[in-house]
Amino acid sequence: MNIKSKILIIEDNQEMRENISEILELAGYNVHSAPDGLAGIQEARQFRPDLILCDIMMPNLDGFGVLKILQQDEGLKTIPLIFLTAKAEREDFRKGMNLGAEDYLLKPFEDSDLLEVIDKKLKKYQDLSLNRTSRILTGLIQFTEFEKLQSVQELIQSTSPREIVKKSKIWQQQDNINHIYYLEKGTIKEVIDTVGGKEFILEFYSAQGFAGLRYLFQSKYPSYAEFLETSIVRIIPKKSLEEIILKDNLLTSFLHYTNSITQDYIQRLSINSFGNVREKVAFHLCHLSSKLNLSTIHLSREDLAGYCGIAKETLIRTLTEFKDEKLIKLNQDGLVIMQQQKLISLFL
Repeated sequence: MNIKSKILIIEDNQEMRENISEILELAGYNVHSAPDGLAGIQEARQFRPDLILCDIMMPNLDGFGVLKILQQDEGLKTIPLIFLTAKAEREDFRKGMNLGAEDYLLKPFEDSDLLEVIDKKLKKYQDLSLNRTSRILTGLIQFTEFEKLQSVQELIQSTSPREIVKKSKIWQQQDNINHIYYLEKGTIKEVIDTVGGKEFILEFYSAQGFAGLRYLFQSKYPSYAEFLETSIVRIIPKKSLEEIILKDNLLTSFLHYTNSITQDYIQRLSINSFGNVREKVAFHLCHLSSKLNLSTIHLSREDLAGYCGIAKETLIRTLTEFKDEKLIKLNQDGLVIMQQQKLISLFL
């Protein structure tokens, strides 16, 4: 056991929370606690624990909601979570494990059982971390860092920047894929046409980064892409990037990268298929803010509606509701999310 390991306890029963904290502190752990799910999420983002113990039945946000939010946060989704529950119903076990819970402890439990489970899970994730570090050293880097590689940077700088005006198409559906585009300034939307010629927006790309990187090793674009503002791009030969991936043993990382994009689409498809309008808009606002890492979303109502998969008029009505509820703020600069946790609670 690492005596410096950090553990977060999310438990609404004060006596239970204090008892567990005392046990773990005596065992040498650095312990923080929270009385409900929403407070637990905030504590997790500040404390960055190595493991989380979380009750299921709690006010404000239950344990399942906590797990979903953690898995949508790039900085927290790899933290192992163990549910604490007095309920042994099979549905709870199945739901929790399907969502990605690491394990369960059924209340009441022995102190020794608690310490044993924690020790095993921490050791497991420490071993995984060592393996991940080893893979990085042999070239299996996180693919989101691909553009920072020296060979990629040299390739980018060897091309001339070009200014492209607003509404220009960067590629058309079924075009041959011969180049990948590095966006130095501006924003691009990637679109497919749906029934009735309505746009459904797959992606927004913002500077600085690649647009359409996932289409490496493919032959034709399944979509079209358009500049939302006058932008500056560098046009990179596709084959040159593919050669770097193969030469530097990055193919497995690239496959993980494309798989994460597929999972992202599946999540959006699920909310669009089964969510109501408020759930769709709340989800996509949070998703977009996180994806583009922007405090203010600068998009037209048409484009935002196309990303949410709803009509523009429906979007405007919903945004007005959110504004009245003080969940968002609308001004001349764009849309600002004011209460992200409350928005998240709408679609969980």
